[in-house]
Amino acid sequence: MTLSIALAAVNYLSGAAGDWPQWRGPNRDGVSTETGLLKDWPATGPPLVWKAIGLGSGYATVSIAGNRIFTLGDKSDSSYLIALSLANGKSLWSAKVGRTGAPGGYEGPRSTPTIDGDLIFALGTFGELVCFDAASGKEQWRKDFKKDFGGSAPGWGFSESPLIDGDQVVSTPGGSQGAVVALNKKTGALIWQCKEFKDSADYASLIAAEIGGVRQYIQLTEASVAGVAAADGKLLWRAPRRGSTAVVPTPIYHDTQVYVTSGYNVGCNLFKIIVSDGRYSAEQVYANKVMVNHHGGVVRIGDYVYGYSDNGGWTCQE
Repeated sequence: MTLSIALAAVNYLSGAAGDWPQWRGPNRDGVSTETGLLKDWPATGPPLVWKAIGLGSGYATVSIAGNRIFTLGDKSDSSYLIALSLANGKSLWSAKVGRTGAPGGYEGPRSTPTIDGDLIFALGTFGELVCFDAASGKEQWRKDFKKDFGGSAPGWGFSESPLIDGDQVVSTPGGSQGAVVALNKKTGALIWQCKEFKDSADYASLIAAEIGGVRQYIQLTEASVAGVAAADGKLLWRAPRRGSTAVVPTPIYHDTQVYVTSGYNVGCNLFKIIVSDGRYSAEQVYANKVMVNHHGGVVRIGDYVYGYSDNGGWTCQE
């Protein structure tokens, strides 16, 4: 897919819009807190402010911080992280992330870059995790999922978007050496690798949650959904949950409950995380096919989950 970015005059023209620094927004939940949006759009749509083309091929969305927009794209010689001006769409800089390619027949990056203050983090299709200076594009450090962590790439390539939590960047190389790793975000030094969690990487992105007073990272793979301690990488709980072909949507956490869904006729599950005497376990509340979400993920608003269900269209689930 050839990338281009268009900015319409909906809210950004007013300068009221907040940052969208990572995949699914500030809280990784797909929910925007913006107000003052148009209740009715003009018949021809909002006026076009600018359009940027020539960004390469790929499936990355955009991240926004301050006056800059960032995305990823494959060009002829490399995969690039690209910075654009929010005001006019002009290129500010581009920096090489890794090699180009089309795993599974689809060319270009699948990940969305993550911004954290002066730094920005990008994950290439073949497992190159790279940290750059957000203002200049100067590379700060890089790691290779396969070489450095024994990573196991899924068939369509590494696709998750890096999670920044405090001083560490957390990601999922997958594989027998440990599925999830935490690195020092400034140096790239390994803090821990969860050796008890050995699932292969799939396509979902991690989320962070506080459960029973313990900060942890929740990940969904084709084999399970699991929680890993943020402090030391200990596997706190793991619930078997069989996906199929490609497990993509980001998990949702709320009030001791973890909701997951995936496509290929698998459906959705809700797990309650139980803490007893300092030990964690996951109890399945339900499993059904009300929501069979392949791509894009779902959003929780109040007591309802909204998303697109394969063969069912737009769906609201209680």
